[in-house]
Amino acid sequence: MTEESGADRPREAWRYVDLGAVGPAEAMSLNPVLAGWAKAQERPAAQTSVWGKTHLNVGWFDDVDSTLDLDLCAERGIEVIRRPVYGGGTAYYQAGCAVMWGFFLPGANASLDEKLARFQPVLVDALERMGLGEVGFEGSSDFRWHGRKLGALTAQSVMGVDNVGGFLNVATPDLETYLEVVRVPDEKFKDKVVKDMSEYVCTATEVRGSAVAYEEFRDALLGALDAAGVDVQAGDFTDEERTSVRDIAGYLGGDDQVRRVSSERFSAAAPEGTTVGFGNEKGKKLCRAGVALDGDGVIVAALMAGDMHVSPPDTMERVANALVGAASDDPSDLRARVASVFEGADVSQADAAMGVTTGDLLAAIDKAIDAAKGEA
Repeated sequence: MTEESGADRPREAWRYVDLGAVGPAEAMSLNPVLAGWAKAQERPAAQTSVWGKTHLNVGWFDDVDSTLDLDLCAERGIEVIRRPVYGGGTAYYQAGCAVMWGFFLPGANASLDEKLARFQPVLVDALERMGLGEVGFEGSSDFRWHGRKLGALTAQSVMGVDNVGGFLNVATPDLETYLEVVRVPDEKFKDKVVKDMSEYVCTATEVRGSAVAYEEFRDALLGALDAAGVDVQAGDFTDEERTSVRDIAGYLGGDDQVRRVSSERFSAAAPEGTTVGFGNEKGKKLCRAGVALDGDGVIVAALMAGDMHVSPPDTMERVANALVGAASDDPSDLRARVASVFEGADVSQADAAMGVTTGDLLAAIDKAIDAAKGEA
């Protein structure tokens, strides 16, 4: 069943919170609170915000050790957080360089792709209101201008609601800090990282020739929502909600959360007498696998990670658990074990054509097995 068109849909009353400039832990804590409210009240909620502090932001499924040198981050005083339950890769955000939004939609009366299709025109309208009409969608998610990425619109089912949100680059960050702490396979590739990012990522300022302030973005998005039949009812958080935000923020900044997916921890915890290997596979998205093999080549522990938007949040953990006990030289069994989780009815990803496949996961697992056998 598809959702009603904008013309046919009755006007909706949404709760709205203007978060303004927020730090990373606070920003990631506010979303669960709004999602919880939307689920409990059975009403949509929305927020807009802009990064108020420079930091590194690790995706829910990311292996933090494959992307960052955390010790150097601590030495340089660079804050690192892991996004709670939200996917995607590790990103560097400088204060004021990106604006964000989130829509929290209760119920499950449409697929994630249908949710994206509903809000694509809203974002196109908002871009036009900001003088960014040349920007268009590639696939259902990426905002692109002459092939360069300006931002993204993503959808994920988390915390009992469908979350449609994204970001828009409004200014160019200074990459010097990022390059100090990012893990690049070879030092000589750091110049390539700068070149690639400078050519691939663009900003609203580049597109229209003048800066886009947060307030302009906020007003443009709210205007587009109003035109789409949404009545936003602005308000602040309650005292009880602010307490929840503080509690969640304290948890998100902890080392255990940041290292929730960590190849270094995985290797250190591998049973004695096993050999450990890791492998990456870059399809439409990056998949990473780690395995610990016993002397008979049986997988006794596994890790699954990567840059992806997959629901529910425990999907990759379940895939890793399903691999335990598998013979590493039995490809049919490995495929069946991965598919038993990843192709299950409860697993979903928006714009699946641009997402992760069972084959991608298996390719990463095969590389990890080969690496582990090479260490034997």
